[in-house]
Amino acid sequence: MHINIGFIFLVFGINVLYLTINTLRLIFQNKGLIWVAPFFGMVEITLYTMGLNYVLNSLANPLYLVAYALGFGLGIGLGMLIDRWLAIGYVIVQIIIPQGEENQDKKTLVHLLRDAGYGVTKFDGIGRDGARMVLEVLVPRKDEKTIYDMVLAFNPRAFMLSLEPTTFNGGFWVKRLKRRRQLIAQRDRKNK
Repeated sequence: MHINIGFIFLVFGINVLYLTINTLRLIFQNKGLIWVAPFFGMVEITLYTMGLNYVLNSLANPLYLVAYALGFGLGIGLGMLIDRWLAIGYVIVQIIIPQGEENQDKKTLVHLLRDAGYGVTKFDGIGRDGARMVLEVLVPRKDEKTIYDMVLAFNPRAFMLSLEPTTFNGGFWVKRLKRRRQLIAQRDRKNK
């Protein structure tokens, strides 16, 4: 049985590219990017058809199928990494901490987040161990880690989760978006 190494890399590469584009197309489609997703879809189906054609015409050699499968898995992972890097869209970070907690400067987490330029909505709740403060903060996905770091520095045992909204309208956040970005840029310049 003859093994063509170049063909193995071709099938592998096509499938890595196909699944990377597939993953990104699905993300763009879910984010409602109506002009980007169809373009990615056209490229995706072209690569899929080429890769599948090559493998189906070479089923006598199982190495080609293995290369196809490896490219499939790696392409999904690569697409997910690119999605994290692009960080398109927004998340709602929900934070649950004990009621009335303050830091050394007698500031609550609500004040710290608002001072950093984030819009915060506060709810009161009751948990198993007593009164709780529930906070919701809408942020661009690229700022999600910043929020998590701020909250964990305030309370390492805080419960947090992130949700992706599909749409939002009005409110403090939309009005203050430009100002908050300016504050973050200033803070970043000071830290450098």
